[in-house]
Amino acid sequence: MFFRFAHSSHLVIILVHALSRVLIVVVDLEDGMDIDPNKLSDETYRSLIFTSLVQEYQDRIYRYCVNRLGEAQGEEIAQDVFLTAWESLAKFRRESTISTWLTGIAKNKCIQAFRNRGRRQIIASTFVDDIRSQSHAEGAVSPEDKVMHEARRQELGQGMSKMREDERLLLNLRYHKGLPVAEVAELLGKSEAAVRKRLLRALERLRKIMTTDVAG
Repeated sequence: MFFRFAHSSHLVIILVHALSRVLIVVVDLEDGMDIDPNKLSDETYRSLIFTSLVQEYQDRIYRYCVNRLGEAQGEEIAQDVFLTAWESLAKFRRESTISTWLTGIAKNKCIQAFRNRGRRQIIASTFVDDIRSQSHAEGAVSPEDKVMHEARRQELGQGMSKMREDERLLLNLRYHKGLPVAEVAELLGKSEAAVRKRLLRALERLRKIMTTDVAG
């Protein structure tokens, strides 16, 4: 079985090998679909369900991972989510919906990514690039507003680049990505109280950095 995400459309190309032949199927899959757990041990049936699952949920899982990890890391982790789903599908017992089950896998994969220092450094760096690039991607009411908007974004990106890795992660996850404090805490392995305190300190530090840069 092979699949990949294409950057342009986030399309997953599925090649499912079943019983010595390639099986490519298109089936609508909804949370209410009746999946027979007793048949999941059969590779042909499991391949059918899995292909339908990917076609239905690939974009949702891709967005979930990218929103938390940035495009490069998010795309890689999203692929890993479906690999794990394929490996675990035979054990699926409808104790939760398909979407909840897949999101749970994605959530755990994202948490694992943040636990890896190498990945965490890449994620923090990507977030700064995202802020800077959005200054060109977002529209403005007038040319003057656009210039001011881009300048503020560039100043913010410059200020963020001078902050510590953990500070950039906190501010981006909470304010740029819009994640609730509870999820930020879970991703970073911290208590909610600790995250709130660190957010306040990080905001104050960012304010001082940007004020110093403007004064200079």
